[in-house]
Amino acid sequence: MEYVSIASLHKPYGLKGQVHAVSLTSFPELRFKKNRKYVLFNAKREQVKEVTLTSFVIKGEELILGFKEFTNPEDALTLQGLSLDLPKDECPLPEGYVRYDEILGYKGIDDEGKEIGTLMEVVEYSPTPNLKFKGLDKKNFYVPFIDEFVGTIDHEKKTILIHVVEGLL
Repeated sequence: MEYVSIASLHKPYGLKGQVHAVSLTSFPELRFKKNRKYVLFNAKREQVKEVTLTSFVIKGEELILGFKEFTNPEDALTLQGLSLDLPKDECPLPEGYVRYDEILGYKGIDDEGKEIGTLMEVVEYSPTPNLKFKGLDKKNFYVPFIDEFVGTIDHEKKTILIHVVEGLL
């Protein structure tokens, strides 16, 4: 079964076994539900344990999560460094959204249908994610992941339409 990581777990919070966590999803309101079952994975992607969410609070970029199976700070300490995952089939995306890992390796094509490179990475160190392509000349170029530059993503053909402007390539 394929899983999607939705949070990374960090240090304990409070006295009831809750933990600080960082959301890895753009849709926390869809992914975190009380009494829902989740799976914990370690850094080697080995399944550690199934858990049940009993509480969650969204505080800006941070989450505070509580689980039925962990009731004190000592127990919560064992969660540090784990990821909280859901089966992929339980994580549908809203219309118009894609998972970055699914489009890696797609070919970039220009408005004339000509191949311009291969998507190597999605970089998120700026306010707007950028698509990092390796061009046909083996040089990297970046495309802001916004509608002005990125058109249709065709999952069957594994292509991404790029609206090329002067200086982009």
